[in-house]
Amino acid sequence: MSTSRLTSLRHDLTRWTTRAGLTQDDVEAVTLAGYEALANAVEHAYPSYGDNPIDLHATLDAKRITVTVTDWGRWREPPADPGVRGRGLLLIRRLCSRADIATTDDGTIITMTWDRD
Repeated sequence: MSTSRLTSLRHDLTRWTTRAGLTQDDVEAVTLAGYEALANAVEHAYPSYGDNPIDLHATLDAKRITVTVTDWGRWREPPADPGVRGRGLLLIRRLCSRADIATTDDGTIITMTWDRD
């Protein structure tokens, strides 16, 4: 997936959250966490860059916002000491109410949920 496609998806997510009437804080949190999950999939899921499939799905109901990012690449355990990089999952977990990561031989699914008050 190209950088321009990632940027386009980030803008789509921002427009969707804004049209849904979310607060500016929620718009920013959902957009940043979603983009970070997408960027992690591009960088870490596939052994080489290219036009690899990544799915972004977002839903909203009265109780929660849910954003799911799915790839069909390989999971790589985060290093114990990520150095100056490698803070994506920590950032995602801090931005949402709950973050679930499911890894299989067929890919990774990151499900991020924000509880609505």
